[in-house]
Amino acid sequence: MKISLFLLALTLFFSCSKKDTIDVPTFWQCNKNQNLDSTAIANKLLGSWVWAKQSCWDDNKVRAADKNVIVNFNINGNFNKVENGTVITQGTWKLKIVDSNMYGLELTQPSQYLHGRILFCDNQVLFYDSYRDGCDNVFNKK
Repeated sequence: MKISLFLLALTLFFSCSKKDTIDVPTFWQCNKNQNLDSTAIANKLLGSWVWAKQSCWDDNKVRAADKNVIVNFNINGNFNKVENGTVITQGTWKLKIVDSNMYGLELTQPSQYLHGRILFCDNQVLFYDSYRDGCDNVFNKK
């Protein structure tokens, strides 16, 4: 009986102590290695991006996308956000400095997924907003 309780307690301890988070340090390093200026960032954003996952500062857990969200950035400065096949948000976008030398988006129509610093790694973009008590959102290039 004591062994069973010990094993149960051990299992609970390890399952509760593990934090599943977005690997922000890897995004930071990968983004830094690219040495992107505002023009390069804008060019990398062009096209379609599919929402993959989210992590918020208050619970520090990664949640896989629970709906099909696609964001399209056009060269003419327009964007739209499509959720499950329906255009939910559309407007214009441009880059702005959001913190020190880090860029974020200035949108004419806000979107809950597109706040914070923009960090690129491989074919992904992270909108990193947990440093301001927001959520981090990862999108994959379509």
